[in-house]
Amino acid sequence: MKKLVTHNGGFHADDVTAYAILKEVLTKRGETWILERTRDAEVIKNADIAFDIGFEYDTSRNRYDHHQRERAGSRENGILYAAAGLVWKHFGHDLCENDAVWSQIDRSLISAIDAQDNGQDVIKETYFKDIIFTQLGQYFYHFEPGPFEETSPEILVSKFEEASEFARGIIVRALHNFNEYEKAFLEAKKVYEEAPDKTILVFDKNYERPTWKRMSEFPEPIFVMYYTTKNDQWKVEAVPEHPESQKSRKLAPESWRGSGPEDMIAATGVVDATFCHPSGFLFGAKSFEGAMELAKKALLM
Repeated sequence: MKKLVTHNGGFHADDVTAYAILKEVLTKRGETWILERTRDAEVIKNADIAFDIGFEYDTSRNRYDHHQRERAGSRENGILYAAAGLVWKHFGHDLCENDAVWSQIDRSLISAIDAQDNGQDVIKETYFKDIIFTQLGQYFYHFEPGPFEETSPEILVSKFEEASEFARGIIVRALHNFNEYEKAFLEAKKVYEEAPDKTILVFDKNYERPTWKRMSEFPEPIFVMYYTTKNDQWKVEAVPEHPESQKSRKLAPESWRGSGPEDMIAATGVVDATFCHPSGFLFGAKSFEGAMELAKKALLM
């Protein structure tokens, strides 16, 4: 049985998330654990894994703290590591099918938690200057007892466990989705490689938006075209300038945007055209032929 140790008292997103990661890893390994929340130096010294406590970062001894003067390093983008990031860095690979999935979770979930704990308010300063709660990590605070609620060491342990299960659920779903989308991208990449025309890529199923955005990793694609069973139609979706961009390489003409079937048919001359999104990044038709005609028209306009 592994003895896990972190600090007692109030908790934050980084220690909650670090614990959630460790629980998932140990469960996968078939190991059991006990958690002790304390600041007792002797207890910390005898821990199998200590995180967010102890002023020490030493992977050989499973010590994952970042409060020491020299910190615990930073990512290439300058975001400092906190407990969540250190634990993810050294244990997260056990949960991921490949390094790409590990990196996506670090970038999309763990990094923001680390930044917040280290006082790097990168999201709010850049994008949401007028909004208080902009990062997932903020919401872990809601698990702590409020100012008029009863509290005790036992209650805090219970709330810490509750918060960690919330974090664990998010991590499990993120792992599932990123693993799925990595497989989807590899399938889509094969279609790209075999396509005679790489400007309009045609797929026989919908790999969903995260996959279509990654088509921007290749230089040629302007539109992807796919059949969707949800609406029984073919859709044409614009490829963005890069995977994280909201700006597309090309949009549908202004005269198409925000159209339903009647207006879309009138604007395009395509007899089974169905719609065009108001922003112009997505449009479609009932048939393959109709969607292809729309894509070719949009490409030239």
